[in-house]
Amino acid sequence: MEYPELETYFQKLTDITDRIAMMNNHFDATPEIDIPQLSDFYADIQSKDWENTDREYYELFTSYFTFHVKTVEEIIQEAREILNPENREYVKKLVSHVRNSDDWFVNLKKKRKLARIQVA
Repeated sequence: MEYPELETYFQKLTDITDRIAMMNNHFDATPEIDIPQLSDFYADIQSKDWENTDREYYELFTSYFTFHVKTVEEIIQEAREILNPENREYVKKLVSHVRNSDDWFVNLKKKRKLARIQVA
């Protein structure tokens, strides 16, 4: 399996996340477009065999991924403080994204640990 260059790969995710964060401002936000793009990107992340990458690459991936999840959590927190009723459904989708990401990441770590044990 070919793995992406992580800085470039996660820059695309950062761009999507930055656009989603705009829903908490008075700018023209397009969460109806950006959140589905986030879901598509997340599906791509899940399609990769991260548990079998070399250690340094995996650790860099986990750093980027963890940072992404924390950023989305901050967007959710800010949205909850603003309490814009127009964004309620989008916030729910972001909360679901964080939960799914956390669950997937925990399972990834388990799979990686199991893969490492089997190799040894």
